[in-house]
Amino acid sequence: MRFIVRIDDHERTVDIVSHNGLFELEMDGRAITVNCAYLGSTENLSMLIDNKSYLVEAAPLRADEGRYYARVLGRHYEVDVLDELLAAAREAQNQPEHSGHHVVAAPMPGLIIDVKVSVGDTVAVGDTLVIMEAMKMQNELTTAASGVVREIHVAIRDTVESQAPLVVIDTE
Repeated sequence: MRFIVRIDDHERTVDIVSHNGLFELEMDGRAITVNCAYLGSTENLSMLIDNKSYLVEAAPLRADEGRYYARVLGRHYEVDVLDELLAAAREAQNQPEHSGHHVVAAPMPGLIIDVKVSVGDTVAVGDTLVIMEAMKMQNELTTAASGVVREIHVAIRDTVESQAPLVVIDTE
């Protein structure tokens, strides 16, 4: 599975495959094998990376947003770990507010679990419009624009493709 990992101002794409109890990572064209084990709780990990042992304390700050903290060798890090769906959702949220019509599209293929709005509803930036299941995770799709719901193109149990229009909002 591919992840985008951000620490401070550094961003890297990491491909991770679990194989025989080990994790095979590919990052910056380099293959790394990681042996990882929990130490008594889900927040304390023992990691063996390139024959070096590390004690890592890690926990979610906002797992739904891909935000975590980690403490390694006494140093504290705030880490963003985004799968492809979270990265697309975060990019969509960072788009400037639109005038006219704003279309909320599926960030990737998935199954519609719930539609939280109806035509004519007034919505604000950040409101949840649709809940979609993709990659075995339920994701709340929100609006980056305020306005009135003009069209709804999906219903519960619909299967959608990436970039399929879900909801259209009048922003004027």
